[in-house]
Amino acid sequence: MEPAVPGGRLVDLEGADRERALPAIRDGFEGIYRWHAKRTLRDIARVRAIEVDREVVGVAMLELLVPEVGYVYYLAVRTPWRHRGVGVRLLDDALDWFRASRARVVYAAAEEHNTASLALFRSRGFRLVDRAEPGWREGGLGAWGLRSRMRIVFGEVLLGLRLAPEPAGGAGRGPRQV
Repeated sequence: MEPAVPGGRLVDLEGADRERALPAIRDGFEGIYRWHAKRTLRDIARVRAIEVDREVVGVAMLELLVPEVGYVYYLAVRTPWRHRGVGVRLLDDALDWFRASRARVVYAAAEEHNTASLALFRSRGFRLVDRAEPGWREGGLGAWGLRSRMRIVFGEVLLGLRLAPEPAGGAGRGPRQV
């Protein structure tokens, strides 16, 4: 386990309080990503942050796409706080929430050349998901039936992590995967 962020605590951001995450979004993204992250901040189901002295130093935006499938929309860390365990702590917290919510699979997307993000997700067991891979209910991690809700764009790769096996006989229930 990584050392705790000095003085940092995890908090939920709701309503107007979510505006406190904007500096992390500005530091973490450019162009269309920044625009979309700011838009997503208003509408996403769950926003978790790490704050130090009431300053948000990192933020994670999370959603259950369907009851069994979680998605990490965005994870951003203020520049001075990078390489200090903030991203790891946010991702671990997100995975704990998805497990408590009974998600079986969690996805995230990252730019294919963002080595820091890819390394973070891989450090927690995420792996690249191939387009041709069978759906998560068939034992793979394919999620292409949910891709439009994930808003994956050109230049990004999809990563997936299986949190729990599909129960026996469960392949015929739930949303169809393509």
